[in-house]
Amino acid sequence: MKKTLRGASLALFVLLGCFLVWFGWLYASVDKLLWFHAAALPEDARRAVEPLYFALMNLIGGASIGLGLLCLFVTATSVRNGSIAAATAVFVSISIPLVMAAVTAEMLARTGAPTSWRIMGGLLFVAALAYGFHIIAYRSKISLRRRAKANLDFPEMSDAPIE
Repeated sequence: MKKTLRGASLALFVLLGCFLVWFGWLYASVDKLLWFHAAALPEDARRAVEPLYFALMNLIGGASIGLGLLCLFVTATSVRNGSIAAATAVFVSISIPLVMAAVTAEMLARTGAPTSWRIMGGLLFVAALAYGFHIIAYRSKISLRRRAKANLDFPEMSDAPIE
């Protein structure tokens, strides 16, 4: 069971990291307003905002690619080795932009743009699953390690490596 949870946690964190890289590439490579962004602007204002729009899309895209690559690296190293602190950092790092994107989507929805927080909510749910699976899979391992170090319950395990 714990092996399955570990694998699921890693797979979900990797999928989220890949999503961030893909999303960043999509945003950084646009050459016209995305249809759901264009819907938030009056037709006559679209040309005027293009320079700012493309600059912000490049900024968001580059940041998303960087965050995705960082999440993939931390997942492949520290999270894979069982670090709860690393999993927490990945979860928080992914959650902050998802929450902000959800808030932004709702702000755009008020202008008539066909956007919603639900996509970001779904991604946030996947991130929470990945984090929860990681915590459950590694929690007992940490408890065993702490008890072994303290020689409380398993003095014979104090020098043994924990699997």
